[in-house]
Amino acid sequence: MKKAFTILELVFVIIILGILAAIALPQFGSSKDEAEISKSLNNLRTLVNDINIYALKNDALNSIKIMSNVSGVANVNPNNANIQAGFKVGDDEECVKLVFIHKADFVMMGISSNDNVKNALETIANGGDKELLDRIDFTSTSHNKSCVALSKKENFKALASKIYVLLGALP
Repeated sequence: MKKAFTILELVFVIIILGILAAIALPQFGSSKDEAEISKSLNNLRTLVNDINIYALKNDALNSIKIMSNVSGVANVNPNNANIQAGFKVGDDEECVKLVFIHKADFVMMGISSNDNVKNALETIANGGDKELLDRIDFTSTSHNKSCVALSKKENFKALASKIYVLLGALP
């Protein structure tokens, strides 16, 4: 006589496998998001350092692609104008923006994750309170989950709460 599994036994096995899959799959997605956030944060940190080093060595600015080889950033030339360069996180091309502000005596750069941060950078450039970024919410208004998660990271806040004076000096 052949021994085989009954339908009831097969149903129980399928239910157990379904429960295990339901528990395991969200954790794989979370790991992918964390990897994207970590990669983006490292790329952003490298980009800021590259631009600072280029400005220091050359006493000038150039297009982003000449100043850094970090991918995911818009190739703009912040040499003579106030301009923003979008930085890609996940599928959001402008999750974070590098904001370049030119004044008579200096050129500064900041990292903006929302309009409040951008406005604070402009206020500081116009002689406002230099500690303004210490009191601002950096949470992104993007609909991209990775972008919002990045903007809530302490490492991002530490990077974005600084003013980067590339040329000249703040008054």
